Amino acid sequence: MAKFLGAIGTSHSPPMFLEVEYWEKHSEITDQKNPELQSPRTGNITPYAQLLEEAQAADPGLAAELTPEVFAAKYERMQVGAQKLRDVVAEQKPDVVMVISDDQEELFFDDNMPSLSIYWGDSWDLIPWKSHRPGAHRLFETFQRGWGDREMSVPVDAAMGEYLIKGLGDRDFDISHFRYLRDEYGGSVGPSGYIEERRSRAPGKKGIPHGFAYVVKAVMDNQPIPMVPVFVNTCYPPNRPTGRRCFDFGAALRALVEEYPGDQRVLMVASGGLSHFVLDEELDRRVLKGLQENDRSILENLPRLDTPTGEIRNWIVAAGACQDHRFDLIDYVPTARSPAGTGGGWTFGQWVRT
Repeated sequence: MAKFLGAIGTSHSPPMFLEVEYWEKHSEITDQKNPELQSPRTGNITPYAQLLEEAQAADPGLAAELTPEVFAAKYERMQVGAQKLRDVVAEQKPDVVMVISDDQEELFFDDNMPSLSIYWGDSWDLIPWKSHRPGAHRLFETFQRGWGDREMSVPVDAAMGEYLIKGLGDRDFDISHFRYLRDEYGGSVGPSGYIEERRSRAPGKKGIPHGFAYVVKAVMDNQPIPMVPVFVNTCYPPNRPTGRRCFDFGAALRALVEEYPGDQRVLMVASGGLSHFVLDEELDRRVLKGLQENDRSILENLPRLDTPTGEIRNWIVAAGACQDHRFDLIDYVPTARSPAGTGGGWTFGQWVRT
């Protein structure tokens, strides 16, 4: 039977791979017009100006965190964290990496937005990342440093993917699947839930979504290991899975891996999170407490999982798969990049068999 090696978890956001001289410009370009700023105090989607007022009243010490020296120290910690994850992969030598991540208007739109899905083609293409916005600032070109800078075909363990799809169905998971990519993807999402207005993306050629591409680039160091890509709808109402469903989904994936006829060594990777586009340190620390104490009741009842903060669901899947493992926090780097507290809780961790 295949061997389950445990799991690692990583954030995948730009501050992890962009030098600090880019941080202020990134905030200037994106934060003040971002329609997905969720207040950690109210849980509501909040305009930047109002968020700034809230942050100044709630955290008068925040300004001291917004210096080049503090940014540089946090950036260096994140480089160390990323290297430790690469070291885990090198030490574990997995034959297959099961990546638990999500799509953000790359392949899935409101014409078909699965709650849970597995891709099981023989391979899929990584295309160097570029912004979908016409005339986007050249800053966005630097995102290739984390989300893919080299075109390549990434192998997929199609046989294991097919096995998981069938086995999940047998366990009453209504799993979606897809086996090939179209020439172009585009569409719209919203309004629904916290997404207040419809937003659209023009059709274009797309490769691996960025949450998966980050694993190839930053965790595998552009040396792709056969992958089983597992999608969780972390961001888009109305069919996001609950924390309970995510936890049970992870447990089912683990059980199926250990029943798989073969000798593959399988490592799970949770990609995404924790809180962002606004740092919500209270929520992040609640998540980490749930992971470290293996407390599913905490993980099943987390608040404020709108916006890409919802990628915390990917970590809950890994926690469900690793209930007999110990969660070791490699580092948690809470990082605000503006006086309004925009930024995120960038995190690196490993589940180790006890």
